[in-house]
Amino acid sequence: MNSYTRRRFLKLGSQTLAGAGLALGADPAFTLAQAADLQFSDTSDYKALVCVYLDGGCDGFSLMVPTGSYEHEEFRASRGGLAIPLNQLISLQGGAAPLGLHPNAASLQPLYDEGRLAMIANVGTLIEPTTREQYENNAVSLPSQLFSHSDQAIQWQQLQGRGRAEEGWGAKASNYLSGFQERDYLTSISLAGSNFWQSGHGQRPFSLTESGVRSYQGMDADDGWQQPRREAFERVLDLPRRHVFSKAYADLQKRAISVTSELGQVLDSNAGLFTDVPQDNDLASTLNMVAQLIAAQEQLGLRRQIYYVRMGGFDVHDNQSLELPELFQELSEALSFFQGKMDELGKNDSVTTFTASDFGRSLLSNGDGTDHGWGNHLMAMGGAVNGGEIYGTLPSLDAHGPDSVNRGRILPTTSATQYAASLLRWLGLDENELDVVLPNLSNFSTRDLGILS
Repeated sequence: MNSYTRRRFLKLGSQTLAGAGLALGADPAFTLAQAADLQFSDTSDYKALVCVYLDGGCDGFSLMVPTGSYEHEEFRASRGGLAIPLNQLISLQGGAAPLGLHPNAASLQPLYDEGRLAMIANVGTLIEPTTREQYENNAVSLPSQLFSHSDQAIQWQQLQGRGRAEEGWGAKASNYLSGFQERDYLTSISLAGSNFWQSGHGQRPFSLTESGVRSYQGMDADDGWQQPRREAFERVLDLPRRHVFSKAYADLQKRAISVTSELGQVLDSNAGLFTDVPQDNDLASTLNMVAQLIAAQEQLGLRRQIYYVRMGGFDVHDNQSLELPELFQELSEALSFFQGKMDELGKNDSVTTFTASDFGRSLLSNGDGTDHGWGNHLMAMGGAVNGGEIYGTLPSLDAHGPDSVNRGRILPTTSATQYAASLLRWLGLDENELDVVLPNLSNFSTRDLGILS
């Protein structure tokens, strides 16, 4: 084997290790065989959080729009030609104020009206409660680099205060959740690669694609031509080794082969149940794989999980009137499809899906789009959600009004920390654990938004 081939092979092995969640934070001594011998609690007590991250800054103020005549006129005056006409909005039943969905998000209306979808109003990265006067006078702690994509994505996914921390709040939560299930490495799963939410202190999520596990190319044990190569590689891994790093690498490679083979077989056995994915909808395809994994929850001995999926394209500085309707249609159809899958699997009450994003958009139009904002409207979905309601405080959508700062950006009234605490409390973290995972939670008097029961 020449040096070029060796480099390619090592690179492939490293990718497979990372894909299996084994490259960092893994214990080589913990094998599948050992896991099978352990005694764990009843897997019928299952809960999972699915984070749908809307990358680029989703315009929640166009997704959920006030339908009161005065409030809508206020919004129209701020947004100009980008404002959705009142007669095109899809009315939402219930709630404290008259609101409507963007016409391309029609698939969400039944979920809301049935009480399985809640809207969380004006959420954003806040370190402590902040008024407009305090913001303008710099009298409170503020997240660093507000309105910056990269910085605010990190802020959202870590919620540690100013600057960059070492762990995401998903990673910290999974530390509490992974200890009481059979395959701890499947507690935290990403279908969008490495991310700040699930990473920290040597941790990385178990990584898959919408097609399933990442496997070793050219070493399919079921392929007659490739099988000898697979067997030769496994013999090399079994050779006695003195060097600690060489031995650790070989052990991790063996575990990666075992884990990916087992999980691949489990997913293949359930694949026939998941063939009705909406066409040309990448998010639905990704959520379909999440559904396949959740369907295997009992087989894999899992009680708690967190999933991360990503949908991009929301940085609509231009062409917003053309691009945003397509994004909202893909998002709403994918969420509706996924909730339908949870119903089919009997997991309606066990899985909560929620949206997050860098920030909202500015109220003021730049002519053909909107710029980076702050506060945003988000969603939580599932049978445990107290849906058909708007949580939090709806802001004035007057770009020059009392809730607007810095060129039409809306000051959040609900902290992303409060939002996260409400989700993690349902997942099973107690109050002390929440304070560790979300160190700024103690700054807010309301620790639970009431979204879930």
